[in-house]
Amino acid sequence: MGSLTRRLGVTALSWLLVFGGLRAIVTQPERCGPVSTAEVTDAVSEAGDWFANNQNADGTWLYRYDRDSDEDIGGYNIVRHSGVTMSLYQAAAIGTPGALETADRGTAWALDNLVDVGDGLAFATGERVEAGASGLLLAGLVERREFTAEDIYDDEMAALATFLVGQIEPSGAVLAAYDPQTGAPVPGEYSYYFTGESSWALARMAENFPDDGYADPTRAVAHYLATERDATEELFPPVADHWAAYTLSEIDAWSSGDGLSEDELGYAERLAKLFGSQVRYESQRSNSAWSYVIRGRQTLAAGLGTLGEGLTSLFHIAQTDERLAPHSEAIAERALCVSSLLVDRQASAQTASQYTNPQRVQGAWFQFGITQMDDQQHAMSALLRSLPVIDSQSEEDE
Repeated sequence: MGSLTRRLGVTALSWLLVFGGLRAIVTQPERCGPVSTAEVTDAVSEAGDWFANNQNADGTWLYRYDRDSDEDIGGYNIVRHSGVTMSLYQAAAIGTPGALETADRGTAWALDNLVDVGDGLAFATGERVEAGASGLLLAGLVERREFTAEDIYDDEMAALATFLVGQIEPSGAVLAAYDPQTGAPVPGEYSYYFTGESSWALARMAENFPDDGYADPTRAVAHYLATERDATEELFPPVADHWAAYTLSEIDAWSSGDGLSEDELGYAERLAKLFGSQVRYESQRSNSAWSYVIRGRQTLAAGLGTLGEGLTSLFHIAQTDERLAPHSEAIAERALCVSSLLVDRQASAQTASQYTNPQRVQGAWFQFGITQMDDQQHAMSALLRSLPVIDSQSEEDE
């Protein structure tokens, strides 16, 4: 009897250790708190102020900064410059103070750096001409046009769109670069995100200029993204492409009731799973010693923000396409988790006051004491695009 008792005790202890290990390593708790409209709009405003406070005289921004040493680490990336202007115009559209003026200064610098590419124009500051910078600049200009109802940049927008359409191959793939020496796209060269950035810009043009022929190239790129891109470009694991989600959301908005194709819808569902699983994993990170060992460090705000951008885009589709509607609640939950994490991780005024240069800290997101301007860009867009999600959840609770 004593032997049996011991065996049962050992078995029970073994199971306790197994379940305890699973709890400690596999099933870590998520840290997604509730998030309100006021918290989100305040966070967006703080990020907008960071861009206003850290904009250079020529319209560029502080690119990379170390708060501990108060050091401008330098460097610059014009694709991210375009992305910042786009995000600031999105923020202006929800009434963020100063966002329009800050974005316009950034746009002025970009427009001063347009170069001729065949029949179109591209945004480039060196010998290399890349599609991504022009795509996000164009998307930002469309955002500005919608918000202000001004058509002052229509010619530049059409020229940028001409360049982007010229980068599209018959398959729908977008070539990453253009060679001014040959006067043609660089063959066989693709980019992780330029394809989605270009299709998002063209999708926005298709909505605002429905008679100008932008819908067909947009759908060609969307089909490529949905069916061929990962295999053709040998991308593994599959890309959790938030720009593709932006594109699908826009197509859903202007497709005159036809909605997404079955391939596009299937792609949207795959993206929802990719975004959702990554958010779940990230929400379990706390930067404690144990969390760091089993989950790694908390991700960059730029990376977390892209997950929110992707999920909020898919949420818009789920509100109008009954085929994605069953996933709406799960998508909303993950999107709001991103917003709550971003609100929690943003540097507050109190935190900023502990550093030599508070205006370079407040409103930003840091990893290892360093921030980069796209941390603010993607976080800001994810937050402001979550506002309709918050509103929908509030309506359901009433």
